[in-house]
Amino acid sequence: MLWSPIGGYGRLNLSVQFRLDDHPQDAYLISIGYQHGSAAKAVIARSIDFAVDLIRGKTKKTDEELKQVLSQLGRVIEERWPRYYEEIRGIAKGAERDVSEIVMLNTRTEFAYGLKAARDGCTTAYCQLPNGALQGQNWDFFTATKENLIRLTIRQAGLPTIKFITEAGIIGKVGFNSAGVAVNYNALHLQGLRPTGVPSHIALRIALESTSPSQAYDRIVEQGGMAASAFIMVGNGHEAFGLEFSPTSIRKQVLDANGRLVHTNHCLLPHGENEKEIDPLPDSWNRHQRMEHLLGGFDGTKQAFAQLWEDEDNYPFGICRAYEEGKSRGATLFNIIYDHARREATVRLGRPNNPDEMFVMRFDEEDERSALNAKL
Repeated sequence: MLWSPIGGYGRLNLSVQFRLDDHPQDAYLISIGYQHGSAAKAVIARSIDFAVDLIRGKTKKTDEELKQVLSQLGRVIEERWPRYYEEIRGIAKGAERDVSEIVMLNTRTEFAYGLKAARDGCTTAYCQLPNGALQGQNWDFFTATKENLIRLTIRQAGLPTIKFITEAGIIGKVGFNSAGVAVNYNALHLQGLRPTGVPSHIALRIALESTSPSQAYDRIVEQGGMAASAFIMVGNGHEAFGLEFSPTSIRKQVLDANGRLVHTNHCLLPHGENEKEIDPLPDSWNRHQRMEHLLGGFDGTKQAFAQLWEDEDNYPFGICRAYEEGKSRGATLFNIIYDHARREATVRLGRPNNPDEMFVMRFDEEDERSALNAKL
């Protein structure tokens, strides 16, 4: 495993690589997590501190009540997705933390959004072009989590190599793979928790390990339902889908007549009379309408697509969100743009109109092969 700092805020660039033939299955999966956990130990500690404060503040549950929910969620992951649980165990071992704390990181959405209505903002878009497609997201969240972001690469036997931006300790988030599949993630606000459903960060990892958006959609639906509400966009150079889900429903968003797909933080599709949204951010509708408007004049170039994410209309609550004391509690922490024709992702850390850092993620020849055949 190779890692090096990629800038301020304590972020790490982790490259996790394995030969399955050198390890029994369980040891191999634990090793994936162990390298993540040991290299990002200090950052994971901050991620845990943030998650504990967020969950306690959002849910108002007692520690004993939260412990019971966490225990149930952990058992479900161990029973239904044992390979991900082994990776979580490895992270805990490497970071010298209790397994339950890493389970908590990977089920934070279910705690914060399933047990109590929460409000967050992100904007995503996909545009099909004559030669490929462009796909992107502004990831908006509490500014305190900026220092917890890491850039992670994982090679596994028989699966696409994945490269993604995540909070340290979380095994699935926003990124793409060597099969050309890109994944984005938005918060939704349909309250409810079904502990036996798939947690959204597990669903994101399932999508990241898929060879096409259609396969990702089918594999997520096959899980039998989600644990709490969220939105996932999955796209490549040929197709894209949005998945709006609650604990009792999954709805599929398809491309419009112009080959585009836009989503923010409110439901665009019906989820039934018993599925009611609880107080999404009012600016979610503004951002959705604004992105649709901007795409109306989009010329199809990557440069123009990149500029969409810098838009500050309705400041500080725009597509490019800004923190403002007493008004806007969060900000855009990174922007990611997937160029499916070039099979690369450009990441701007911080607000994209004034980024702290920028880098491009690509796949080399070793990434194109499974870890079983790679020269590691």
